[in-house]
Amino acid sequence: MSMRVTQTAEYALRVLAHMATLGETRPVRAKDLSKETGIPLHYLSKILRRLVSRGLLRSQKGHGGGFVFARPLHQIRFSDIFDAVDYEIEPSRCVFGWDECGEANPCPLHEFWKQVKEHFADWARQYTLEDVKNNVIQIG
Repeated sequence: MSMRVTQTAEYALRVLAHMATLGETRPVRAKDLSKETGIPLHYLSKILRRLVSRGLLRSQKGHGGGFVFARPLHQIRFSDIFDAVDYEIEPSRCVFGWDECGEANPCPLHEFWKQVKEHFADWARQYTLEDVKNNVIQIG
């Protein structure tokens, strides 16, 4: 099994973490976010729409419009961000190449990867965008 964060999940986390560090309450344009984060505008626009539809961001139209957080930063967990882009913290395939690696037929690394997945899920539930803003995230 190998665990991989999708590019969409990585970009969603990147753009929201960037917005959190800006500390702005005024809307930020997608064009500016794209330039500041290095995420292609077309791809970023799709991600931002999804984050709006999932209630993490609000979109404000018109002059001075853009994107703002829909909730306080301490209420947006990394797990919420992953959920918003439909990223599941699941192993994608067996590192041994076994077609049927699982509880009934575990490969030699099955239990290890299961624990890694559980630790990652716990980490994603523990930290919020407020932690990013305050630079208090710890690994390990």
